[in-house]
Formats: sequence, structure tokens, C-alpha cells
Amino acid sequence: MFEKLKERAEELEDSGLQIHLSRKKKIMIGNRYRIIGYMNDLMLGILYMIGSILFMTDADRVLSTSFFLAGSFFMISRAFIHIGRDIHLKRFSREDFQNKEY
Repeated sequence: MFEKLKERAEELEDSGLQIHLSRKKKIMIGNRYRIIGYMNDLMLGILYMIGSILFMTDADRVLSTSFFLAGSFFMISRAFIHIGRDIHLKRFSREDFQNKEY
């Protein structure tokens, strides 16, 4: 399944991504790191909301605290997403160093 997705995916110049669904339809993602950040923020909000609702009801405190803990994990990963967006690693060949195209 992932091999077919890789075949349909096309890298764009500005760290974007195009996924061809059919001849006339394709998904264009402008900035992958921004989309990943939005998805992370969405999961963070959902987990904190569930944890808050469970904490207010008579639900088990361990269960509600575990949702807060999972939300904290997403909050920490948010910082790593922002760091990854700003720092890009690129593999250079010997020719790149000789031509100084970096």
C-alpha cells in the first residue's frame, strides 16, 4: 500500500507534496511540517478535552489523568515539529562539496 502511495507522491520545490488520486484529482500539501503541526494540535486539543470531561465526571481519575499525560506528550512533540520545520538535513555528495553547491 505504501509503495503505491510513494509512486503517486511527487515532491514539490517548497517542501510540499502532491499525491495523485486519479487523472483529474490530486491532493496538494503546501508545507508538510505545518500540516503535521496542525494534526498534532488537533490531537492535543481532543485529548485535553476528553481528559477534562472525564476529570469533571465521576470517572476513574487514572483514566482522566492518562488523557492529560497523552496530551502533554503531544505538547512536547509540538516543539520537535517546529524544530524539524526550521532545521533541514540534506545529504551531500563529494561533487556537491567540490562544486560548492550547498
